[in-house]
Amino acid sequence: MTKKSAEVIVDNKKINVELALTETQRAKGLSGRDHLDADSGMLFVFPKADTYTFWMKDTKIPLDIIWINDNKVVEETTLEAETSQYTPTYTPKNKANYVFEVNAGFVNENNVKVGDKVEIKI
Repeated sequence: MTKKSAEVIVDNKKINVELALTETQRAKGLSGRDHLDADSGMLFVFPKADTYTFWMKDTKIPLDIIWINDNKVVEETTLEAETSQYTPTYTPKNKANYVFEVNAGFVNENNVKVGDKVEIKI
């Protein structure tokens, strides 16, 4: 199945993203990949706002994960890659209808913070 692409803009920073629209695509996410290009990521699109837990099963690269609701950042965290001893997970405190994954360090490098406006062009 071909993944559809889109663009996410956070504070005038454009990121090309693959879309995870189906349950299968959302379950796989970025697992199994050895590399994620700079200024690229994955946008998880959910049918309704809720508190969606993310985990790093089979994920080889550390990621910044940004929860978005009503076109605003509502939460963000960094999760390290899975190791043989540990699979990082995170459950947000806030509901979101989109979750945005990018390379770890993106949030700090671009000063992304809760309350920032996000434009999603699907």
